[in-house]
Amino acid sequence: MKGFEAIAELIRNSGSPTVFAVLASTNAPYLAYGTATGAFPLVKTRHEETATTAAAAFSRATGLVGISSVQRGPGLANAVNALMVASSVHAPVVVLVAESPATKDTTAKNVHQKALVESIGIGFHHAVDGGDIESRFYDAIRAARWNGRPQVLSIGDGVMRDDVTLTQDFDTSATTQTPVDSEAVRAAIDAFEQARRPLIVAGRGAINAGVRSALEEFADLTGARLANSLQGTGIFAGHPSNLGLCGTWAPRLVQEFLAKSDVVLGVGASLNRHTTAGGTVFGGAKVIHCEIDLDQPMMASSPDLALLGDARNTVPALIHEWRRRGLAARSVEGGLPTVDEIRATVMKVDIGHDPARGLDVRDVLTEFDRKLPDDRVVVTDSGRHIVAVPTLVGARDAHSWLLSRGYGSVGLGLGAAIGAAAAHPGRRIALFCGDGGFTMASQELDTIREYGFDVTVVVLNDLMYGAEVRYLAKFGLPPDVLRMGFPDVEPLARAYGGRGVVIRTKQELLDLELPGPGLFIVDARIDPEADAHDAIG
Repeated sequence: MKGFEAIAELIRNSGSPTVFAVLASTNAPYLAYGTATGAFPLVKTRHEETATTAAAAFSRATGLVGISSVQRGPGLANAVNALMVASSVHAPVVVLVAESPATKDTTAKNVHQKALVESIGIGFHHAVDGGDIESRFYDAIRAARWNGRPQVLSIGDGVMRDDVTLTQDFDTSATTQTPVDSEAVRAAIDAFEQARRPLIVAGRGAINAGVRSALEEFADLTGARLANSLQGTGIFAGHPSNLGLCGTWAPRLVQEFLAKSDVVLGVGASLNRHTTAGGTVFGGAKVIHCEIDLDQPMMASSPDLALLGDARNTVPALIHEWRRRGLAARSVEGGLPTVDEIRATVMKVDIGHDPARGLDVRDVLTEFDRKLPDDRVVVTDSGRHIVAVPTLVGARDAHSWLLSRGYGSVGLGLGAAIGAAAAHPGRRIALFCGDGGFTMASQELDTIREYGFDVTVVVLNDLMYGAEVRYLAKFGLPPDVLRMGFPDVEPLARAYGGRGVVIRTKQELLDLELPGPGLFIVDARIDPEADAHDAIG
């Protein structure tokens, strides 16, 4: 077969069933062949950043490696922000791109792609010709699966025209096996045996490793409370020992319980300054950190004990050691607040809301939590009001709660919603975003229209870049420069085959009925002077 046919077959065999792409001369042959032969479904987006964001969201929603394909040079440059976000949240993605600088083709689209990619900490692989496209492709897949770090596969100019014979001998699972550190496991159990109020904090790495059940079993044995980093939201949904979000966005009541911990086990979470509230959230607790990647810094956690190894092996080893010692199962000391009790504390905080200025963002979130179907997939963008979403809007599991925010980037919510919709056909996707983030990527409403995705977009609209109001206030400056207009969502949604509505009062919010499947945009005019941060930390 020719190289373009081989690339399509490699994608078919990779176990990643969907490709997100912006088409160009350099990828159209294998994308056309792949769709014509049924090798994979193709979702065509309007921007390369969206294609890569959607692939990352698809990965997080399914547990599979996400695949995107973009044009060389400016196409890959357009995807850089999405790659940085995917890297910061450890979303396993492989981006296929033609080589640049070009060696055989004549093109003006030349960028030193290897240097660009490596400068942001992304893995880079290059297939020189048809003879090594198979091995390089699977190298990229395995690397992405191992530690959730995005990878870029550069495809040489001659590959698509080369004759290729696929061996199909490659194992697509992660090949790096890290042995269990038995001494560290024993030391960890020593600490848990002495602990009265242990805490387990899980992050995206724990989700990728599929160790939710094992961590819950370990918590049931040791009497540990459960919590999650922001990127691990939803992992322990429904468990009676679950406190929910840990860190600077955790409600005050949750932070009080976190501060009582005497031993903390972090699994698949970097325990950075956000998760640990600058190192203060756990008080004087002993920190044990389980991490697979020796190149991944432990960041602000400063662990007292490092469990270097794959959580898939390390967590069962902890359980085994507890049982080997004949230790009895323990209950959680002191009880825990319920989800409703935690939410009630957030709702009763006075944040200075005035109904004359608009809706209380907390009312918007809690009402949509009530109205949306139980099997919804929750997606968020970044923005100042997103801080309350993890506490006030729930989902059934971690694959159904997706945060597109990585290192504070705004505008990736619609792309993440597209990836989630492709991953979960038949389920309602609920995107919560700000007005700024929505308008940054509103061209992707056409992708939602094109594929008939079921997406409800809730725009938390304060008609400004509201997160910056407090920064200007520090300099004694008015917020006028931050104010932005907003399009009329009714004709906008209609233009893309959907429905749109503006709600300004609580009664309009309560009376709102969600329509059937399809695009639905809600322009929720919220009070610009009431900040959700004040209700949280």
